[in-house]
Amino acid sequence: MDGFEEHGGNVLRSRVMLPVVALYNAWQAEGLPELHRALIAQFPDIDDDEDLSKLGGLYRQGWADLERSGLARGGKVHPDLAGALRLVAQASTEYFGWFNRGEEGHTRSVLVASDGDRALRIIMTPDLQFVLEPVRPEDAAPSLVSALPEAPPGKGSVISLPADALNAKPKRARDPYEEEGGGSLLVAAGGGAPAAAPAEQLRRLLQQQRLGGGQLYAAARDRYGKRSRCRAPLTYMDLESGRYLSLQQPGQDGSPWVTVLPAEFRTLVARLQQLTQTLV
Repeated sequence: MDGFEEHGGNVLRSRVMLPVVALYNAWQAEGLPELHRALIAQFPDIDDDEDLSKLGGLYRQGWADLERSGLARGGKVHPDLAGALRLVAQASTEYFGWFNRGEEGHTRSVLVASDGDRALRIIMTPDLQFVLEPVRPEDAAPSLVSALPEAPPGKGSVISLPADALNAKPKRARDPYEEEGGGSLLVAAGGGAPAAAPAEQLRRLLQQQRLGGGQLYAAARDRYGKRSRCRAPLTYMDLESGRYLSLQQPGQDGSPWVTVLPAEFRTLVARLQQLTQTLV
């Protein structure tokens, strides 16, 4: 392949950083199907009325970046990069999501694709670069969670209530715990003070300043290549008191229930893996 050595089914043996347009060029050159949603970037400097000269310049720059990185030559994509992109297009298991941190002001994305034998993580940075890195297939879910901004788990215990209860008008009642200067908005089990009703408890939690958050998804393909995605994403939020995970699941009567719980690293990983059991 124009001076490239074939390496079988290799998928990038080390970490690589590429401008998003460079990856798009390689994707198109390999004739792959529609780009994964988590890899689609917004270009603030180009609008619908822009002439094609700027797009043409980006295209040429993308190929130059690939060649400079040793990942293309003479219009041909290096087989390791080609294999990595093919893995993304045909992955048997995917974890992906979008997230932000307040001070950044940018929404970022992450995708982990695996075929059971190989796995690849791709992170989009705020300056429109892709960071591609091989990971172990068994670490697919943990590697996605580790790409999120660091935050301590939230405080307190689990809040669970019917989704309809969130629309009920709150009752303003005397809260002895609040009046005594309790620091946590979620009363821990055995904390010595009565817990507020779940709806009021959740409302108080959501009054905290939001520092960031995101939504995480899972998808899979069957042996025929049909892709299925989880019914609903995991939503996490970074608040002043830490990181919380929000889930919506059917209750025993089939009606939707909302559950909010402190989000430790292992909690996010376990819940993300469970999403593969809810594919539609």
